[in-house]
This record gives sequence, C-alpha cells and structure tokens, in this order.
Amino acid sequence: MGVNTKIKVTLNALMRLTLRDIKVFVKERANVFFSLLAPLIVLALYVLFIGRMQSDGINATLEGMGISADDTVRAFSDSWMLSGVMATSCITVPLCACGTMVQDKTRGVAAEFLSSPIPAWLPSAAYFLAVAAAGLFVCFIVLGVCFVWLAVTGSWMLSALDVLGCIGAVALSVLSSSALLVFVIGFVHSDGAFTGINVIFGTVIGFLIGAYIPVSSFPEWVQYITLFVPGSYSAAIFRTFFMGGAIDQLASTVSPQFAEGLADSFAVNLNFFGSSLPAGAAAGILAGTVILFGICCVIAAAVRIKNNKI
Repeated sequence: MGVNTKIKVTLNALMRLTLRDIKVFVKERANVFFSLLAPLIVLALYVLFIGRMQSDGINATLEGMGISADDTVRAFSDSWMLSGVMATSCITVPLCACGTMVQDKTRGVAAEFLSSPIPAWLPSAAYFLAVAAAGLFVCFIVLGVCFVWLAVTGSWMLSALDVLGCIGAVALSVLSSSALLVFVIGFVHSDGAFTGINVIFGTVIGFLIGAYIPVSSFPEWVQYITLFVPGSYSAAIFRTFFMGGAIDQLASTVSPQFAEGLADSFAVNLNFFGSSLPAGAAAGILAGTVILFGICCVIAAAVRIKNNKI
C-alpha cells in the first residue's frame, strides 16, 4: 500500500470515527439539552430579574441628567446578556459533547479501539474533532437565535463587521474550550464523575466569566482568578462586538465619558492586571490556549497509548 493510499485510508477512518462520535452525542437528547441549560439559565435570569434591574438603574441615572435613551439602554442591556449567553454556550456545549469519551470508556468501546487496525492516536483526534464540530454546530444556532432576539426586540445595533466578529468569536471560543475540555475529560473514567464535573462546572462558569454579574463587581482577587479562565476572554470578545454599537450610540446621545464609564462598570473592557485588554489581545490569548492545550492533548494521548489506555 502506497503512502498516499495510507493517508487516504487514515483520513477516511478519522472522518468516519468523528461522525460516529457526533451521532452518539446528538442521539442522547439529554446531552444537547444540558449543554444549553446554563445559557438558558442566563437568559431566564435576565428576563425575570437582571435585565429590568440593569435598565432601570441606567435609565434612572440618565433621567437625573435630563436625558431619555430607553431604546439604547435596552440594546446595551440585551447585548450584555447575549454576550454572556454566547460565552457560556461555547463552554458548556463542548463539555457535554465530551460525554462520548467517558461513555466509550465505561462501555469498553475505548478498549476495542486499541485492538482495532487503526492508528492508536486516531480515536483521540476524532474525539477532539467531534467535540469541536458539535460545539460549532450548536453554538452557531444559538448565535442565530441571539441575532433574532436583538432584531425582534428592536435592540439591533450591530454592523456587518460586528456580525463577522461574532462568528469568528464563536469559532475561536469553541476551539479553545474543546482543546481544554478534551484534555481535562481525558482523565475522567466514570459517568458519575463526569456528571459531577458537568453540573459543578456548568454552574460556576457563568459566575467566573461574568455572565450573571459583571466581573468588575467582584473583589479584586476574584477578578484576577477570572483571568486564568479562557472563557473570560471569550466573553470580552463577544461584548466588544455585541455591545459596540450601543456604546457608540450612548457616547453620541449622552457623552463619551458616560459611555466609557458604563462600559467599564459592565466589564466590556476586560481588566487585565490593571490594564484594559482589547479584543485583539483577548483573541490572541484564546488562540494561545488552543495551541497549548492541543499540545497537552497530544502528550496525554501518547502517554495513554503507551500505557494501553484511551
């Protein structure tokens, strides 16, 4: 068998195994539901409590200045909420998609991969591709719903570049989360442990990335902890694109100083150890996590292969 033929056979096997992992994830409808549970919680909290509190507080300040900007304030608040929804989705969806890895271990499927006539590294690569593909598919659907929400509620203030930026942010955020989570879940060997991680992580992550409460409201030491969570940079990028139009409108309607202060209080500009971190730098950090944890996944897979474990 020639080199080209071997490559084609390997790629074909990788594609088939990746599709198999995706089908396993989609077949378990509970996985899809729980992957969206955290974003749904963010949305519910916003609609029932947080949204009105935010809008009323900002409008009260503006009324004291003799200014009315209800529509712009609504767009600002809605965009902040949807940024949290997207950042959370880009983490929880890949996390639930990692459940296939654990299921294969508990059901003995992973052991069969070791004895099958395929390269030993191929199952691990297929897991990563499946997790990333499932994350991208579901998160792009969520992004579409977010766009519809803004349009229906009259809060649409996004430009074409903002839309493209949101699409790019989804791709980068999902890849970063997938690389990190595939590495971490690779050490999990029971359904119970995975369920516990899923529940705890899915609950805590919304607070760590500021999806429920702006990070600027946390104590300084907690804000520093959030800087070591890749999802914080995802949230910062989404806020830049979702909220840019509303912030510009507030700057022209009220004042640039008011808009800048409001953006700081809602952590639109991420506080990176005392400095404001632009979206480009946040994207660079996320790209770095993809490379870092991608290398970690390769090393971990090599160790498991050496020990005859997947």
